[in-house]
Amino acid sequence: MYVQYLDYELLLNREFLGVLEDVVDSARRRVYVATYVASLSDATKGVYYALAYKQREGLDVKVVLNGASQESLRYNTATAEFLRSLGVRGVKLTSKFTHVKLYIADDYFIVGSHNLTASGYLSRYEVSVMVRSREMSDRLSELFHSILLSEEVGPVVYRGLLGSGTYYEVSANTRVLQSIYDRVRYAKRRVKVLMYIATLSKATRPLYRLLKEKESAGLDVAVLLNGTSELSRRYNGPVAEYLRSLGLRRVLLSGRFVHAKLLVVDDCVVIGSHNLTSSSVAGRLELSVAIESRSLANALDTLFEDVYEMEELLKQR
Repeated sequence: MYVQYLDYELLLNREFLGVLEDVVDSARRRVYVATYVASLSDATKGVYYALAYKQREGLDVKVVLNGASQESLRYNTATAEFLRSLGVRGVKLTSKFTHVKLYIADDYFIVGSHNLTASGYLSRYEVSVMVRSREMSDRLSELFHSILLSEEVGPVVYRGLLGSGTYYEVSANTRVLQSIYDRVRYAKRRVKVLMYIATLSKATRPLYRLLKEKESAGLDVAVLLNGTSELSRRYNGPVAEYLRSLGLRRVLLSGRFVHAKLLVVDDCVVIGSHNLTSSSVAGRLELSVAIESRSLANALDTLFEDVYEMEELLKQR
């Protein structure tokens, strides 16, 4: 599935790395990368060589990789050393937990679930969005430099209009979960949730109860959570049981790896690095993009339903 509009482009699964390499190749001023995991592979080295080439051309090139968890550090240390060996000077491993996946090249920015790994080429679901906006890219560049300098990033919300008149907003940290809750609260037709990890916590239970309220009010509500790894089953299993105990009818744990963080709420689509956990209000750096577009929401609703139907069939076998 390939979805492209005038000012933004939806990136699914394996499309991400090729598009990222292309926008880096076309950059003329700056390239900034901040991501949770970056690995060394044949699939990712093209991006790293492109970054090194832009450094030699004199562009402002900076890379921030999460250095605050063992899971990411074992990959990111090797990647940082490789980038430095290519001549990329502005490479940093953070001391604060950085879960964002933010890529900026001139006036383009990408936010979503894609890390800089070959995982998108595997059998898993990933969703990111690339937006063209000089104003928002400038704002996110300022946020990027706050991450680079290990400064505190507060509950940020940036709002704007694309050239096509499409409304969108970028939320960070504590505002991510609150923004999702607010959108679901005012939903009138549908709420679809595709998520890697969801937890039961004081921060998330109100959202789960709200989902049931919306279904009882006649909305089309469905939740698909990753069920393929021990980590995700440990959290998602109790959440699925809780949602079913509330009476929510359409809840599934997937048989295929879901790493996406996606919600469709009426004519709004929310895509980001966030899971449905309390981590986004507990000091981790997260970003999400909400886009008000009926055509995009309909396209992703269709994608969600196709995936959900396939997962239902797999469960019946």
